[in-house]
Amino acid sequence: MRVKRKQWLIFFEMLFCILPVFGIDTGPLYGKNLYLPYLIHYNFPSLPARTGEQYDLRYHFSTYVVQDIHYVENSAFPESGVRTYDKQNIHRDYESTVGELGFSFNPLREIQAGMDIRLIAYYNGFLDPLVEGFHRTFGFLNGGREFFLQNQLYINMPNDNGIRFFLNEEVVSFGDIDLWAKWTFFEIPRISLAFLGAFKIPSGSLKALSGSGYPDMGLGILSDIRVWRFLTLYAQAGGVLPFNMKSNPMFNGLVGVEIHPWHVFSLNLQMNIKTSPLSGNAYYSRPQTNLLVGFTVRTPPGSRQDFSWQFYLEEDPFTHQGADITFNLMFSHTLHHVTLRKAPAASLPVTTPPPPQQ
Repeated sequence: MRVKRKQWLIFFEMLFCILPVFGIDTGPLYGKNLYLPYLIHYNFPSLPARTGEQYDLRYHFSTYVVQDIHYVENSAFPESGVRTYDKQNIHRDYESTVGELGFSFNPLREIQAGMDIRLIAYYNGFLDPLVEGFHRTFGFLNGGREFFLQNQLYINMPNDNGIRFFLNEEVVSFGDIDLWAKWTFFEIPRISLAFLGAFKIPSGSLKALSGSGYPDMGLGILSDIRVWRFLTLYAQAGGVLPFNMKSNPMFNGLVGVEIHPWHVFSLNLQMNIKTSPLSGNAYYSRPQTNLLVGFTVRTPPGSRQDFSWQFYLEEDPFTHQGADITFNLMFSHTLHHVTLRKAPAASLPVTTPPPPQQ
């Protein structure tokens, strides 16, 4: 028995010697909440709490494709096999593509500040047949999709807050600009804690459903818990205060796990929890519980450049308050500050004078 225990001990010692070459956590999946009652407000972007490197400059390009349909609950659908378009029974039926450009900078290791700007397009779409076919193949409910014409654009979301969510034509518009700052106030090898403060510049348009027309403020706390060398847990909580006073203050929460067995790859499972900015309507007042599944691929250690690619799928399978499906693809690049040290001056070779001639 002692020999076996010794063998196991040697095995784990070797394992822990190898593990440091394994991956590092990249943080929770970064993204904007694109479900309509939330899209016009500020949402926490899912930042890691850990410190960065001083003077690091990071930029990213991100693309979201959103497919969303919701019909009035308990509505009288037409006969099976007959497609119609009764707008009285439709709250949302659209697709959208969002392009996002973001920057962040670390003036100090503990402080990071950033901004995100977006271009938002609503259109009829092309994914309805694909989503319906997917649901039929795996036996999922289509939620009434099969009774309505495919690839249409119509949004009409009645609510008791007096906020107009209406759109019946294709439109492209700039969204709101999000500004944020993060301060990592506590960090040890296994735990990082940070405060997040944010401000939303109302550059979007409510008419184009790309902004509320008012600024927002957000405050929150972020935490990273490194359970093991390739397992990190994330938990975040905070609040968003809209200045238009028609929308309700919102809670933003996040729980997530990241498995990063290698430096070049990590896998994420994440849930974003948010209370609704609307009230009164039984459907829109329920909280959102979006589930995100995705991965990150990055350049190997020792590379001259620090690139990464993120991909995730997002939907709300619990309270059904999110978009039917959201795809995200993001490319990011970090420019590291390098301090060049002066090389010591080269010493001249020492020559020995020849001996005097006799």
